[in-house]
Amino acid sequence: MTVVTNLDDLGTMLRKRGLEPNGRIQQVFTVRCAAEMDPYVPFQTGLLKSTRIIAPDSVTYNTPYARFQYYGKVMVGVKSRSAYAKPGERKEVIDKDLQYHGAPKRGPFWDKRMWQDKKNKILADIARAAGGRPE
Repeated sequence: MTVVTNLDDLGTMLRKRGLEPNGRIQQVFTVRCAAEMDPYVPFQTGLLKSTRIIAPDSVTYNTPYARFQYYGKVMVGVKSRSAYAKPGERKEVIDKDLQYHGAPKRGPFWDKRMWQDKKNKILADIARAAGGRPE
């Protein structure tokens, strides 16, 4: 008895499932993470959320204060020591946490907190989208 197995090369197998770099599954994953992060992103006027840019492998929030909001620490003017620094005055971070509207869900490190809460569901959905089974 002879058994012949014809397998595609690895690159072809990955492409068939959408698993190549920046492929269909990567994009589905990134869009899904961006959507799941939404309720965790700080929200007062909605500007931070509305500047979100989704690339195949990243989500970027494009405002001058996005980094400040992400890390969640108060910044004050170097000379004035006020959160309302004078025009052109450089600011520095101090060891005081920001207060967020919608806290505790909305706040700093929104991607990490979302992932902690939603990773099992996201991974199961992505496994199914790639033709696999969640464990």
